Amino acid sequence: MTSDSSARCRCFHPSGSFVEFKKEAIEQSIPERFEQIAHEYPARLAVKTKHQALTYDELNKASNRIAQAILDQRGPKQEPVALLMEHSATVIAGILGALKASKFYVPLDPSLPRARIKSILEDLGSAYILTNTKNRSLVKSLAGTALQLVNIDELDNLPDTNPSIGVRPDYLSWVIYTSDSTGKPKGVIQNHRNVLHFMMNYTNGLRICSDDRLTLLYSFSVNGGAHDIFAALLNGAALYPLDLKEEGFTGLGNWLKEEEITIYHSVPTVFRQFVETLTGQEEFQDIRVVRLGGEPIYKRDVDAYKKHFS
Repeated sequence: MTSDSSARCRCFHPSGSFVEFKKEAIEQSIPERFEQIAHEYPARLAVKTKHQALTYDELNKASNRIAQAILDQRGPKQEPVALLMEHSATVIAGILGALKASKFYVPLDPSLPRARIKSILEDLGSAYILTNTKNRSLVKSLAGTALQLVNIDELDNLPDTNPSIGVRPDYLSWVIYTSDSTGKPKGVIQNHRNVLHFMMNYTNGLRICSDDRLTLLYSFSVNGGAHDIFAALLNGAALYPLDLKEEGFTGLGNWLKEEEITIYHSVPTVFRQFVETLTGQEEFQDIRVVRLGGEPIYKRDVDAYKKHFS
């Protein structure tokens, strides 16, 4: 890298440690890219919530145990695996575990109306679901005895080595359900190559690197949440999930400062509710990017940004 290009990188990222996401890196799978990152940064923080923190090595091993549980029961064939858990580090391990087992995951937020969850499961035709002890009874009430269930909280004795079963770039990675004009849930499909192509542009556009700390304020069951998850974990950065339904907005400013968040991402509605809690005296010295998407942005949003951020 020339001195000129190094200077440009430092302009975009204070640490000067940005590494370009190469185009050839999209010709692999999400687990392959993640395992490379975990090997490079085993002791670096991967995910931190209010109750749990996992390094890349710990997250990789947790996802490997989940993958092994899936493979033991279902083998490596391509099929959907539904995930029904709350906003947590555990659900991140579940997503990676499903992908490592060559499945495509279908995220289900337990806070969704039960009728919507049941409709998605029926549309999906999936008989396999990952959940935890907290949500086990909910799963049983929705799907009955026909469902094959794995409790993520009961997998401590399984092997934690990489399964390495050869997931291809054209394999499906997820189906995320959104509501169309009729209000009926409709599944949107992505494959590994498409996700990695998006992550290449996202990473290089925002200069995301291993020194970054990204919010996960979206539900993991929507596209915005999936983008935040992989933007962090495929670049060696730290992911900070926060459930605003439980935590509210009052402490969000302090949380951003205490955790030294560098990239804030939400819909404009959430941003507006957040800035209404600020006094104007706060200093967010670590935040270098505020990204809003998914809804129209208005001049008052830009004015609020200028008022409260550098």
